[in-house]
Amino acid sequence: MSFHYVRNKLHEFHQQWYDLIEKSDFSITTFLAFGAVLQLLSFTLLPPRVSLLVPLTWLGYRIIISAFRTRDVGKSCFTDVVKGMHITQMPESSDGIVVFILGARFNHPFGKLAPGMVGLDIDYKPLWREAEKNREKWGFLGRTMTLVDTSDNEGTTNIWISYWKDVKGLHSFATCAEHRVVWDGYKGGKYPYIGIFHELYHVPKGSMEAIYGDFPKYGLGAVKFPRSGTKDQGEVEEVLVQNWKGSNSYARMRRTK
Repeated sequence: MSFHYVRNKLHEFHQQWYDLIEKSDFSITTFLAFGAVLQLLSFTLLPPRVSLLVPLTWLGYRIIISAFRTRDVGKSCFTDVVKGMHITQMPESSDGIVVFILGARFNHPFGKLAPGMVGLDIDYKPLWREAEKNREKWGFLGRTMTLVDTSDNEGTTNIWISYWKDVKGLHSFATCAEHRVVWDGYKGGKYPYIGIFHELYHVPKGSMEAIYGDFPKYGLGAVKFPRSGTKDQGEVEEVLVQNWKGSNSYARMRRTK
């Protein structure tokens, strides 16, 4: 068994399960209860001094690291921030963009741990991997990571915003085998406690604007247009550019009024 094989397997495992438990999956009080149970177990299994030392050491470590990073913000932490004011500028060849908003709600007290949810996670992630592999074929431009609706006090609502060159490409993506697995599973009751919705917007050229100030590449600012006709089929064109002094929304949309 080679090192390369083991590394690939570990990478696949991480890609599939890195988000099994997330901050949004439980309330603060539930996390505190988990911590209290772990502390009780440590008092039972370990000497009292060791049991106290473990959480105090971790807390001290976090405080020291945070204090150290504040000395050089932007280099030791928050290195993804793009300094200054930037805007999005679509390629001249683009006649617009499609915004696809996908939402899923866990309608069960156990949330992600409810029956069928692990199967959904296994079936769902290959969708985005296929979209990444077929950027030029389907006109996939990028997506956000999982967004969470913090106003949902009963279930867990997750949102994903993705961007596409046109509706035709998005519809082609919806006919791929990976999408069919998820859709057939949903219609067949494989994920009985999931609620879904989507919204689709076709925004024509000259009708969109995005501006970022000291912010990471995100949303529309992080999309990448495939370069058609190039030797390297994986080559992409980014859209985030420096804003100019005196610009306004009309100018950034390349409109006069």
